[in-house]
Amino acid sequence: MKYTQLGSTGLEVSELCFGVLPMGPLQADISVDQGGELLLEAMRRGINFFDTAQMYGTYGHLRYALDRYEQPERIIITSKSTAAGYDDMDAAVRQALYELGRDHIDVFLLHAARAGVELMEKRAGAWQCLLDHKSRGTLRAVGVSTHSVPVVRMLAAVPEVDVIFPLLNYRSLGILGGDAEAMQAATEEAAQRGKGLYTMKLLGGGALLDDILAAFRYGRSLRQFAAHAVGMNYRGELEFNLRLFNDQPIDESALKDIKRSKHWVLMEILCASCGACIDGCPSQALSWNDSGSLPLVDDSKCILCGYCAPRCPEFAIRVK
Repeated sequence: MKYTQLGSTGLEVSELCFGVLPMGPLQADISVDQGGELLLEAMRRGINFFDTAQMYGTYGHLRYALDRYEQPERIIITSKSTAAGYDDMDAAVRQALYELGRDHIDVFLLHAARAGVELMEKRAGAWQCLLDHKSRGTLRAVGVSTHSVPVVRMLAAVPEVDVIFPLLNYRSLGILGGDAEAMQAATEEAAQRGKGLYTMKLLGGGALLDDILAAFRYGRSLRQFAAHAVGMNYRGELEFNLRLFNDQPIDESALKDIKRSKHWVLMEILCASCGACIDGCPSQALSWNDSGSLPLVDDSKCILCGYCAPRCPEFAIRVK
């Protein structure tokens, strides 16, 4: 496994970052024991970088693995929160510390998928909270996760930002305010300014599974990124991704299994036709059907991020 410094943070991370979102209640809803065993296997196979968030509901899965791993101090965890105010962000950081059983979190980000360049002003309280926790040592590095090219450009010029976690894939799926080429340029500038960078959604949340090798090859060719977060929720995915990132031969049957594994599901019997999911989709992939009674998903736009699911008051959406 390749390890790289995450910008100027002093953190050395594995090139393959384990994205913990898919095993949580927003997607596959895997049990803590089952998910924790997969995370433990990943740790023992050389992955030391794990990406989660307050809204993912996966702290318990990580805690299970950390409690059983022989060298938990080697594990680097990023979390994030959509909190806007100081007190709410303070509660989010304390929740992460408590539920993960740690005295510090390595990286904590403003969770800001669709926010514009005004986000640092609108969420000034939350940002100040992160800076205060960093000064006390409860956070080692702070930053922002975003889908937006203009936001990356803006963050590159903010001295206090240590880490930027942008969305990027070769088809430009889900990128706001530009395309893949523009995001490449923005992240290159950020890296030159010492920011630590790792990608999300190289596979477009599953939309690019038919060309998975090219999608990963594209991301791994970009030298400004220390790591790439890849969501996984079963052992076949972990094995496939480990082999790929270790430049080992790929099992074609495993590739076929992965391609069949992801889908967006609407439990129509529960849908209240409120439109909350449509309003909350960061990729504009949801729209009304002809009768205006049910949401439809446009597979060419859907990045399987799962953000629509918590918007649904009836819990009618599953991304699995």
